[in-house]
Amino acid sequence: MISWTDVFVSLVLIGITIVLLKWWKIGLTKSLMWGTVRSFVQLTIMGYVLTFFFQQHHWTFMVGLLLLMSLIASYEGNRRSKDHPIPHYFLILFGALVFTQIVVLGAILQFILNVEPWYYPYAMIPIAGMIIGNALNSITLTVNRFVAEMEHREAEMEMMLSLGAPIRAVAQNSIRAAIKAALLPVLNSMMMVGLVQIPGVMTGQILAGIDPLIAVRYQIMIMYMWVTSAVIADILVLTFIYKQFFTSSDQINYTFFRRNSK
Repeated sequence: MISWTDVFVSLVLIGITIVLLKWWKIGLTKSLMWGTVRSFVQLTIMGYVLTFFFQQHHWTFMVGLLLLMSLIASYEGNRRSKDHPIPHYFLILFGALVFTQIVVLGAILQFILNVEPWYYPYAMIPIAGMIIGNALNSITLTVNRFVAEMEHREAEMEMMLSLGAPIRAVAQNSIRAAIKAALLPVLNSMMMVGLVQIPGVMTGQILAGIDPLIAVRYQIMIMYMWVTSAVIADILVLTFIYKQFFTSSDQINYTFFRRNSK
């Protein structure tokens, strides 16, 4: 078991990093030191907060907590999209995250882990956190790439619309490229896991003394969960976003294009 003394000893690694940054005059020393302090404080607080959460055994509290987590993630995702302002983006994010949790988290808790009760905190909170975080990261990559693709293909889309193509077909290439780009890190991780890396969750379980074969089974479930939550969330968000690039008369919405290209 790792002690607080061991944690402080690990600061030696940060010291080595600072020396290397100064030696090469990279200039990230202050950011690294601030990040080190923040990560220590934030994770310590999280430990005490999670201890409190795990002691709660009422489904209304757990559902409310998941909704709060989704609201915070949606706010953060909306804040990151200032370079590409999208109407109602906060609500779109929130709806996609909630729906993804209902499908993926519900399936895991009820049909894979078979936990009792269904809102068992030790399973629901960490799994929901992974689903929300992974989905948000994938959505951010998808939307950024989608907007760039739509701007790049403007002339191509004008030609397709002039030939009578429906807007879904016009946007399909951009949708496909955006989702492929967002899923590439997850797919690469699935291809390389077990060959050149041991995933973080599995590493933590092994360090905690869990049988490696049990840790492997949990990690496989998590990898499948990541890719499924990413695909569901990406498709849901793009379903509501792509139509905003076109007018009600199936023409390019140049006002929206110009606003996003600034």
